[in-house]
Amino acid sequence: MPIGEIETHPYLHQGQINRATKLILGSFPVYECTNQDNLIKQENRHDEGTVRFFYGSIDSKFWQFYRDIIDNTILLPPNPNLIIQSLTQRQIAISDTIISCERHDFSSLDSKLIRKTYNINGIQTLINNGVRKILCTSKGVLNDLENKIICHGNLPFGQSNNLLGHIFQNNFINVIGGNNNQIINPIAKVFVINNFQVTALAIPSPGSPQRQLAKFGFDGQDWRNYADSYFFNAFNWLNE
Repeated sequence: MPIGEIETHPYLHQGQINRATKLILGSFPVYECTNQDNLIKQENRHDEGTVRFFYGSIDSKFWQFYRDIIDNTILLPPNPNLIIQSLTQRQIAISDTIISCERHDFSSLDSKLIRKTYNINGIQTLINNGVRKILCTSKGVLNDLENKIICHGNLPFGQSNNLLGHIFQNNFINVIGGNNNQIINPIAKVFVINNFQVTALAIPSPGSPQRQLAKFGFDGQDWRNYADSYFFNAFNWLNE
């Protein structure tokens, strides 16, 4: 990967679902999926089975959870056209917080992304057009949603209501048998924007949730059962 290469997001427009009331929100695609496309990316996609779409990495289990919990008719590996149809039927938009950035190494970690341009207008437009629930695919995405998209600047788009967010988080963690005292950085936020509220909920990494579960309220022995319960309740909440 060339030093100083600026990557851009190639398919944000696909996720701008008309009349969406819910939103799946990530950060930025893996290297193989961004623009400018090149031979290295094409060869990597071919060798790894990566699909040029949201959560198209072979390591991501996001669409497996979506299939198992929300729509068992979609295919794996993900077919973008079928997924867009499914999302449209359920009024779920899909987007990322970053339009363009530079990446250190080939890492997909958010911490390796610099010189970021945020998708402020795209996400604010979805909210203005009716999005009231946002499923964030990491705590980092939730943090950027708050600090870079909604509460950013001298004239912020909206404000975070810490009390409402705390109540929502406590209820969610209690339902799945977690321990709220384990959670230092919130897993949920409620934003007040004009005369309405937008609730955002973060999930652990679908690829390796066991490494993060303590930060999401887990203090037991059976991490797999807790992770399954977390994803099941989070996806069901989004789809309600």
